[in-house]
Amino acid sequence: MKKIFLAIVSVCLTVSLMGQNIKVEKPTVKKGNAFVIVIDNATFNACQKQVYDYRDATQADGLSTYILRGDWENPMQLRNELKKLYKKAKNMEGIVLIGDIPVAMVRNAQHMTTAFKMDEDKFDRNESSVGSDRFYDDLNLEFEYIGRDSVDTDFFYYNLKTDCAQHLNPTYYSARIKYPAELGGDKYEAIATFLEKCVEAHKMQNTLDNIVTFAGHGYNSDCLITWMDESITLEENFQFVKNSSRNLKQLNFRHEDYMKYRLFDELQRPEVDAIFFNEHGSIDKQHISEIPNKETPTDYAEKYRHGWGWDSGPYDIMSKETAKRKKAGMSDEEVAEYAKRLQDTLCKDFHVTPKFFDEWWRIRNFTPEERKAAAEKSKEDRRLIIIDLKDLKGFNPQPYFVMFNACYNGSFHRKGNISGYYIFGNGRTIVCQGNTVNVLQDKWTYECVGIISLGARIGEYNRLVPTLEGHLIGDPTFHFASGADTEFRGVIAANRNNGAFWRSQLDSPYPAVQNVALRMLRDLNQISAGEILEKMKESRFGTVRMECLTLLSRMDTDTFAEALKLGLKDRYEVVRRRAGDLCGRSGDPRVMETMMDVFVNYPEAKRVSYDISTNFLNINHDALKAAFEKVKPTMTYLDNDEVVKEVETAIARNVKRYNSTVKEIFDKSAKESDRISDIRMTRNYNLHEAIPQFLEMLTDKDNSLEIRLNVAEALGWYIYSYKRQDIIDGCQKILAENSDLEPELRAEIEQTINRLK
Repeated sequence: MKKIFLAIVSVCLTVSLMGQNIKVEKPTVKKGNAFVIVIDNATFNACQKQVYDYRDATQADGLSTYILRGDWENPMQLRNELKKLYKKAKNMEGIVLIGDIPVAMVRNAQHMTTAFKMDEDKFDRNESSVGSDRFYDDLNLEFEYIGRDSVDTDFFYYNLKTDCAQHLNPTYYSARIKYPAELGGDKYEAIATFLEKCVEAHKMQNTLDNIVTFAGHGYNSDCLITWMDESITLEENFQFVKNSSRNLKQLNFRHEDYMKYRLFDELQRPEVDAIFFNEHGSIDKQHISEIPNKETPTDYAEKYRHGWGWDSGPYDIMSKETAKRKKAGMSDEEVAEYAKRLQDTLCKDFHVTPKFFDEWWRIRNFTPEERKAAAEKSKEDRRLIIIDLKDLKGFNPQPYFVMFNACYNGSFHRKGNISGYYIFGNGRTIVCQGNTVNVLQDKWTYECVGIISLGARIGEYNRLVPTLEGHLIGDPTFHFASGADTEFRGVIAANRNNGAFWRSQLDSPYPAVQNVALRMLRDLNQISAGEILEKMKESRFGTVRMECLTLLSRMDTDTFAEALKLGLKDRYEVVRRRAGDLCGRSGDPRVMETMMDVFVNYPEAKRVSYDISTNFLNINHDALKAAFEKVKPTMTYLDNDEVVKEVETAIARNVKRYNSTVKEIFDKSAKESDRISDIRMTRNYNLHEAIPQFLEMLTDKDNSLEIRLNVAEALGWYIYSYKRQDIIDGCQKILAENSDLEPELRAEIEQTINRLK
């Protein structure tokens, strides 16, 4: 008995903090990298057997696993414990947060998201903050506590400090196992059952050789070239997928009217290892399809009524305009008279007869009962084109890994969320990747994902693609068996500072490994921009060329300009698309001619064209016009003159918009709220040529402090600008020469410098 007691003491360290017990149970075996199970005491007590079984399974899989448990009072308390453990543990690879672990709601860090841009001053902090476990896994960041909604919530609000790192580089990976309350039932029983499922999955030796991808409606401009070029990514990343219609399915919303039912079939097909959703989403919905893809006369008329899904048809115009009048105080009789006059105009504009509007008038005059019945039918019809929580309750998803490249589907902190329903379903799903807020459509979806086909843990992959909103929900230690004669599991953490090892991997036969090697060498400052550019020129792998472009975007501007010109003409659409977006964010006149050539002569790549056209506002318009003049002789349209007119009109429209925006920003007599709105707009549309004036505004006290704070913050978004160094130098000079700067403005300028470095 004495020996057993001493053995328990040897693996269990108890610390008293703020009156609460925090216990660190050391690994029972020492091998490989370290991993930490973080859990609250209540969940641990209810699921103790399953927690230990899971610990034993991860240790059998090569991880020295700690258990860190306590009555967690706030996120900082836990973060401090993780910092201590990181210093002690050898090659700490990752953590999993199980149960009721406090949620950090991060503010002042929207530049670390891909798309989230909600005004933190105007909107409630519950909505304008980002629920993010980067608070726990990126120890390079520093935070200051703001507050808590109430003692009944596990949401804690923190500002990212201005004088710490401003770029994400997680110290280790993380994941959440948090039961969604809206699913009902006993959360402890559900977590215990899920951990049992994880233990069984760890016994599996299954190669990643059966994949399904899905492209939802409205995603990436519904561009078929984007969808077709996905095959390049899949071929390079998943080389062990058999060339069979059952082993690789690239599904598209166009394939059937209601694709949700086809997806249900695929999600329950037992041989599917992983499914990748590329779609729009919300906290409790996956947005699958839109208008059914068939063209009977009835369907055609319905689409025409409603503007083909864009709310711009005659019915929608009638509804919107009459609603405005009703809201403005018109009586029902006056609204009806207005509608009759508007109907005459719409009949002429849309070339229809008054009979076309009979259905609109019928609906307008519904009784309350009819209106309620119509609303219920509309709600049910809507469910035909989405997957929601009602569909997933009791569902049996089979893929071990599910990627949600969609907005909000990974909102683990909300009571009912898509990803939580997947992992706590009755199927085999062990881990999901999703986002807690909205996400950029042009995000590089499959970056580095190929390492999971070589046996890397899902957490190892996710750590390489960090965003403030991007998370794993489920078991981050899950992995497939390597399909190659090499194992990539645990390699990254074990060789974190080994430049020689990563250089030896630059010629790996697997492009995902080459990408990791390039990234690690860049982080270690052991590879030059010139070397990366040469790699981009000579690599036969589209994913490697994309990695090179990504790395070069934050290096010297000369090499970056060369990379952009290469990228714009790359045969891989993802590279072209990213280069098209970065051209505007760079603003470098040296790439304008190539950019205009691609825009004018290759319009079939819709998403590339879209990204380029959105840049017309923010780049040097003289350089843009000159570039177009050089490209004109290469055009081969039957109606060249018409295309020239369209492009010139688009440029002129953006010149006008630019002049109007700049005029308002610098007009001190203009309404302050309008000026701030325009300044905030420049975060997405960097006005490179206005940078000298923006710098002058920072010290011009004829502008309010609020104006100057917004200018300083906006300049921090110019991270790809060819004038980035001008901003850094200008801001440093302002700090050195203006000792009377307001403290909050000084802090904002310091944060901008740190973001641009």
